[in-house]
Amino acid sequence: MKLARILLAAGAVFLMASTARSDSGMMSVQVKEGQLRVAPSFLSAIVGPVAYGDRVETLQQQGDWVNVKNRSNQSGWIHQSALTKKQVALGAGGGSASSAASSQEIALAGKGFNADVERSYRGAHRNVDFSWVDRMETIRVSQESMNGFLADGQVKPEGGVK
Repeated sequence: MKLARILLAAGAVFLMASTARSDSGMMSVQVKEGQLRVAPSFLSAIVGPVAYGDRVETLQQQGDWVNVKNRSNQSGWIHQSALTKKQVALGAGGGSASSAASSQEIALAGKGFNADVERSYRGAHRNVDFSWVDRMETIRVSQESMNGFLADGQVKPEGGVK
């Protein structure tokens, strides 16, 4: 009986130590949409997407860029500003919640920005035309268009476009 307790205690200690060690290199994505890239550059080719709350394993860091691996075993580079060491939990509240938050609202709230903060900021800056900000948020540029633009301008960004 005494041997069983010792083995059980040793097993528990081993399990806790291995869990703590394996999760130490984990980070959460804190932006609505992010991209894993081939090289540490915003202009590098996209390997695959990541979404708010996704957990990624950190492999190495180079300047402001972190090489990570997602749960699908895709690895790529992402800017450190898109990551947090905190574990992000997605949820719209309990079963009695009358409405759910959008993924954009959840991402902004995770960074401390929400509709109330925006309303307050707009109220304090009534002379600013925010319609251009709203329009910019809807613009999406494809990887192909970006690569064409870079090729036409003979731009060779740091990290290279692959």
